[in-house]
Amino acid sequence: MSTAFTRTRGYQQPYFDVGHYAFHIEGASINGAGDPAINMQCIASFDGRRVGVYYFRNFHLLAATTPKSRALWERKLDMLLDALGIKNLTDLGELVGRTVTVEFTKAGLEPLPNFLKPQAEHPTLFTRPLDATQQIAA
Repeated sequence: MSTAFTRTRGYQQPYFDVGHYAFHIEGASINGAGDPAINMQCIASFDGRRVGVYYFRNFHLLAATTPKSRALWERKLDMLLDALGIKNLTDLGELVGRTVTVEFTKAGLEPLPNFLKPQAEHPTLFTRPLDATQQIAA
C-alpha cells in the first residue's frame, strides 16, 4: 500500500563565499553529544549578501573521530574565545549577544570558520562591491 505525499523543499541552506562576515551570536548550547554549539546570524558581509542568514556550528570535541579532528575543533573553539577576549569560559551564555568577525577561506554550504580578532587587525567589511572597488582604486 502506498500513501500519496508531496513536498517542495522550502529551506535552502545558505552558501557562504570566501570572505569576511560579521556575525552576532544568537545562541550557545551543548548538543546531544555533549559538545558546545553556537548559532550565529550574519549582520554584515564583504559583499552585502547573506545578511540575516543563520550559521550553526558544532565544535566536535567529544564526538571527534580522530585526534586530528579533535585538535581542529579545539583550535576553532580557541579562535572564537580569543576573538571575543575570553580567557576562561565557564558558561556558554557568555558567548550569547556578542559579535565576532568570521573569515571563510573556502566557499560552501558549511565552510569552516576562522574567528578573527577585533576589526583593526583585518580587512574592512565592505557593504557593497562598489565600496571595495573604490577602496582598491584609492
